[in-house]
Amino acid sequence: MCPSIKILNQSKNGIFTFCNESKLFQMIFNNLCFEFYEWELEAFKSHISELDLEYWEKTLMSSLHQRKIPISIGNKHFIILVNRQEVCEIKCLLNIHRNPIPLLKSKDIDYTSIEN
Repeated sequence: MCPSIKILNQSKNGIFTFCNESKLFQMIFNNLCFEFYEWELEAFKSHISELDLEYWEKTLMSSLHQRKIPISIGNKHFIILVNRQEVCEIKCLLNIHRNPIPLLKSKDIDYTSIEN
């Protein structure tokens, strides 16, 4: 492995890396390989986080394919199909958290502390 490549995240079906020499992010997921510059990665993350999973699953319910969620990549004529679990795994690989759980501050906790 090239010494300038750093593994950013890894899952059962994928790996997400960054090459410091080429300044490219690479995500290999199943048999797909994506290479992104930083601005392309941010656009892809935005696209993935805005996917309406329920809509696509409902719309393509009668489809013969197991994977019902389309992700268009670059050219409008190239679409990959994934299922809900694969979308969740891609989000984890890319560290996308749609609704992070807000952490409480000490002033937000209504509790009377009694020291013995």
